[in-house]
Amino acid sequence: MTQQEAVRRWLKGAQEAWDTAQMLFAAKRFNHCLFFAQLYLEKLIKALHFYLRNDYPLPAHNLVQLLKKIGVKINKTQELELRTITRFNITARYYEEKQEVYRLANRRYTKMWLAKAEKLGKFIKFFFNQ
Repeated sequence: MTQQEAVRRWLKGAQEAWDTAQMLFAAKRFNHCLFFAQLYLEKLIKALHFYLRNDYPLPAHNLVQLLKKIGVKINKTQELELRTITRFNITARYYEEKQEVYRLANRRYTKMWLAKAEKLGKFIKFFFNQ
């Protein structure tokens, strides 16, 4: 697979995750929506990794770690938001943490984090155009 094909595949997967997050929000499946919002950013970052490095990204879900690996500088607010969004992936896998997200994931909370994920996605996409 060429670098361009790999980037295209990761970007396609990111868009599919984002579309799924939107559908889950509309269906009021808020905790699952947050999981797919995290997946959207993870796939964008992994596409960026291929774009910048022409190499396989880490098989990890930690968004801050993935960005640091490719040298993308983020501010403190972005780091805190990315750390929280990373938890939406982790919590989908572990029962105790999952319960906390279920408790928090109402319409307002989910809408707020979707907006943050969208803004972070635009930030990540910016690096494809440099």
